[in-house]
Amino acid sequence: MENSSNPEGEDTRNQTIPSTSSTSSSDDYRLFDRQGSLHQFLGGGKAADILLWKQWSVSLGVIVVASVAWLIFEWSGLPFLSICSDVLLILIIVLFVHSNYAAYRDRQPQSLPELELSEEMVNNAAASFRVKINNMLLMAHDITLGKDFRLFFKVVTCLWLLSAIGSYCSFFTLAYIANTKSL
Repeated sequence: MENSSNPEGEDTRNQTIPSTSSTSSSDDYRLFDRQGSLHQFLGGGKAADILLWKQWSVSLGVIVVASVAWLIFEWSGLPFLSICSDVLLILIIVLFVHSNYAAYRDRQPQSLPELELSEEMVNNAAASFRVKINNMLLMAHDITLGKDFRLFFKVVTCLWLLSAIGSYCSFFTLAYIANTKSL
């Protein structure tokens, strides 16, 4: 092999060429050989920071709020819809009283922003849901016709396991466990 050199006469064999491949440093670690980092995979924003405990105080707050919500649901024995309705009812009553109190004291009540959905936004959401529902229906059709036995077996097994687990604990307990395991 001959010694390659540039016009200045310097040897270029030992010079490193910058590459685009990832290195094995801790900053560039790619789980499951992905193209992007886990932070980028989770969206790269504030939610990713919270899920990866980069903002530990907010992450801890999420766990505390989830724990309190879980305790309320478990101890009250009320369904989720009842508790949500009660919370919204209390919120509406407080806002009504606050607005009337402001009018009584001759103050301008705080204005609420007008919430409007554009027709384009509704059409885009409907088209997106239509595509997803059609894909799910196609997959359900394939499962029920027996075209894919492995997928049929997986679905039956998962549903049976969910039924067995659901008979031992409530949905909110499972959701809480899944929430704390993901954080």
